[in-house]
Amino acid sequence: MKFIDLFAGIGGFHLGMEQAGHGGIVMAKLGRNELYTIAGVNQHAEFEKFISDLLFKPKERNDFYKKILAINSNVSTDTFREYFEEYAAERKSQQQDFTPDSVSELLAKITRNDNSSESGWSGYDPTAGTGSLIIKKWNDDRLAETPFSYAPHNYLYMVEEFGDNVIPYLLHNIAIRGMNCVVIHGDTLERNIKQIYFVQNSQDDYMKFSDINVMPHTDKVKEKFNVSNWSEKAIEHVESDKVTYIPALPMHRKHITENRCPGRL
Repeated sequence: MKFIDLFAGIGGFHLGMEQAGHGGIVMAKLGRNELYTIAGVNQHAEFEKFISDLLFKPKERNDFYKKILAINSNVSTDTFREYFEEYAAERKSQQQDFTPDSVSELLAKITRNDNSSESGWSGYDPTAGTGSLIIKKWNDDRLAETPFSYAPHNYLYMVEEFGDNVIPYLLHNIAIRGMNCVVIHGDTLERNIKQIYFVQNSQDDYMKFSDINVMPHTDKVKEKFNVSNWSEKAIEHVESDKVTYIPALPMHRKHITENRCPGRL
């Protein structure tokens, strides 16, 4: 297996070199039975409590991620989507449904920009769910680079999600990929916000997982993210006490050019 194939196939690349010695990328089924075995639980309610309790426990959380990747190391698609669709989605009460992968991939490609985004954000999803769209955007961004030009510090995403039951899945989906992402938990339109999380790859290493930090409920944060009202008590939790910057080659990513038919305006 070529090194570039490892880069293309293993999303945050966390077990890449190890898996290369065992026949390549692991693509086994990661369903209810596998997740319950990893978590040591037997029921859906127990599993949701398990992943919620893990959010602010870095060591246990990273061990959980490693066990997931040992079963299926392809994180170019939503890790928890199959499970969430079947057992946790509130389709009737919250209209929770999912964008097909083909549509997500198309959106990621046509929204690919160059290296000078004026907004400062690499991607944004105001109704993120478990993260399917933003994961495809992240996947397209990293595959537009080489293993030597891709660096997590060059990419910062933002997502928003209203559903309380979805937030743990969304945070884990982002952290397992080593992404840098602001996650806003609250009402996108009314701006009544519960918490704002900063998931950060503090080691600036695409072979590492991200930390999960919670932003304080300060006036500065409130203004930055256009918060009308804090609807939940602030959570004090910071993991990224030190942040590393690793230089990389210049970014290669370019925006998609329009291929017009000859003779047309």
